[in-house]
Amino acid sequence: MSHAAQLLQLEQGFTTWVLYFFAYGFVGWLWESAYVSVQKRRWVNSGFLTGPVIPVYGFSMTAVLTLLAPWRDNLLALYLGSALVITVIEYVTSWLMERLFHARWWDYSNVPLNLNGRVALPISAFWGLGVVALIKWLHPLVAQVVGHIDTTYGMFAAFALIAGLMFDFGFTLANLLAFGAATKRIGDTIEATKQELRAKAAATGAKLEQEYPWLDQYRTSAARREKLPRLSYVQRRLLRSFPHLHLNDTRTSAAEIAALADLLRKRRKHDADQ
Repeated sequence: MSHAAQLLQLEQGFTTWVLYFFAYGFVGWLWESAYVSVQKRRWVNSGFLTGPVIPVYGFSMTAVLTLLAPWRDNLLALYLGSALVITVIEYVTSWLMERLFHARWWDYSNVPLNLNGRVALPISAFWGLGVVALIKWLHPLVAQVVGHIDTTYGMFAAFALIAGLMFDFGFTLANLLAFGAATKRIGDTIEATKQELRAKAAATGAKLEQEYPWLDQYRTSAARREKLPRLSYVQRRLLRSFPHLHLNDTRTSAAEIAALADLLRKRRKHDADQ
């Protein structure tokens, strides 16, 4: 094989695997967003990034397609291997994201046979079945689409997608740099307000019947609102997009912080329109 032919083969291989990564990252984004949207009864972009791709799905499927290629016709081996590969990737991703961003983005602590809440045997079994279904039924269509894009656009498509992903990652990372400090400050304020209301309720014998009774303190007090940081769209979206998000730097739940962040945004917009 000539040097030019080798380069062309490498170029086609690179483009194909990049396109597979983005194709399955998009499939994963559709799945996750649909699942969370059904739970919340409204559309939710459930990706970590702003764009329609979840990288861990892309990495997982390209790893499976590469490592388990010799066993693609052996359903049992494909199932067990897929479950193992994805479990390892999911555990490492969970650990790495918690180290980097001081938050646990998903938590299987309530699922039987879990390991540190990062992975769980029933979830791994489900992923194994899902991957077998994808490879047997969806992958032929994905391969056809990838082949068409590769033939039509070549490496331009791969580099354009990579550039978009890098921009999205940088944009998200820029928002996350202040995310921990801002959510900790809001969370600590919520806890202080809760303690204040509990003390008043104990002194008067009143009951706190609302789900978030402390929110009223911020609806009626502009002074309280102005003391709190403004969360960006990306920061508010992340709070809403991960149902089991646990912030390590504050005792307050992500749902409570999201509720207050939404209230602050609406009240500040209302005040600006006056």
